[in-house]
Amino acid sequence: MGNEVTPTIAYQFDRILRGSVPFALTFLLVLISVVPTGIGAVVTPSFVGISVFYWSIHRPYLMNAPLVFLIGVLFDFLTGTPPGLTSLILLALHGIALTQRRVFIGKAFVLTWFGYILVAFGIAMLSWLIACLYSLALLPLMPVMTQYALSVLVFPMFAWGFGKLQNNILRHT
Repeated sequence: MGNEVTPTIAYQFDRILRGSVPFALTFLLVLISVVPTGIGAVVTPSFVGISVFYWSIHRPYLMNAPLVFLIGVLFDFLTGTPPGLTSLILLALHGIALTQRRVFIGKAFVLTWFGYILVAFGIAMLSWLIACLYSLALLPLMPVMTQYALSVLVFPMFAWGFGKLQNNILRHT
């Protein structure tokens, strides 16, 4: 009883800060997704989806369903998307990543990338279908497929960066 070591407040604060990295980074990606860049791109990669997928596999306790829901609500609020639409899509992505987590952990990156390719395609189709139902019209598929293709292309770069963060900052969380 007398030999118990209690973590200091600084240590606990450090753990909280480190543990907030996946959410904070994903929130930053939400902001980057909605800030006008002046480039004029109509379609951009799904940075938020990439982040949710990665962290749901590698640190699911730091990217849990309530945080994913909150990220979706924030995205909807900032973009004017129907409330809950992005949350629904991100929660589906999160759920799939969680259920298939064992397939990806400890395997070659190519397997994770291939898994993302499959999951992101399903999520892209789901988001297109929901958008069509919401608008009661058959919307063009090209913007959704363009965003999907761009997301697949940039996924390795983001996964590499997230992996570096995980190894250097989140090692002890």
